[in-house]
Amino acid sequence: MTLTHLERVYFPQVGIVKAEVLQYYLEVAPYLIPHLRDRPLSLERYPEGVEGPSFYQKDAPTYFPDWLRVTSIAAAHRAKTVRHPLVDDSGGLLYLVNLGTLTLHTTLARIDDLDHPDILVLDIDPPAVLSGADAFRRSIEAARLLRDEMRAAGLDPLVKTSGKRGLHLGLPLDRRLTYAQVREVLGEILAAVIARAPDRLTREARKERRGDRVYLDALRMAPGATVVPPYVVRATDNAAVSMPVEWDELDTLEHAGAFTIRDALPRLERTGDLWASLAGAAGSGNRMEGDSQELDSE
Repeated sequence: MTLTHLERVYFPQVGIVKAEVLQYYLEVAPYLIPHLRDRPLSLERYPEGVEGPSFYQKDAPTYFPDWLRVTSIAAAHRAKTVRHPLVDDSGGLLYLVNLGTLTLHTTLARIDDLDHPDILVLDIDPPAVLSGADAFRRSIEAARLLRDEMRAAGLDPLVKTSGKRGLHLGLPLDRRLTYAQVREVLGEILAAVIARAPDRLTREARKERRGDRVYLDALRMAPGATVVPPYVVRATDNAAVSMPVEWDELDTLEHAGAFTIRDALPRLERTGDLWASLAGAAGSGNRMEGDSQELDSE
């Protein structure tokens, strides 16, 4: 393939050009691709950089090369079929990044069984009325409360920075349960956590009703919903990436964009993929308890 516009400035505030973004994705590919493989993708494209126009793209256009694999999935309203791109190797990854894709979003299930998610990713979104370190501290507090409740239920979540404002909790699943059944179990956990701190946590989806409470987003556990995998670039001023961290590292971080494309790779060489269990063989994750005879199925 031909890589184009390599000197185009993508992140003006830190002087990062398109070539540096492509180089980052090429080098991070061994860590990232296992999190993308066999998952339908949605693309967040910024062809002129983060200060230019942007758009989301799910349907692979006809000009995509034949060697780039796609998978056809019925849209939520069932009126059409969407051809989602798939990434199996660094060539496919670079092709999409060369189109101006900064962030790739994946589904929670793989193409061989789209009805049963094999990962759970929970978004911890700090209140819009707070900013900076204050907002991030609130996300950390909420994440630790969730971790404790999940561990009490026999689950051991991992954590990563979102790259923007908050945190993501991740958990590999064994694909026994449907989305609805996972939401049922997760809903019980979230209800217990919120009951411990109702003035600081909420499941209220509408921002204007959250006030200064941290939002625990369980709505992503649904067919067709997407999540941000680790190591992808976010559309921020400093070219931040979403980075897995150890739980005790959280106290050393000041914000969710603490890691960028300029320091992510040296870190990965030291730590390896801390979210490797979410990229492993499908069906080998945690066993969430749910009664398939009593819970609704998709």
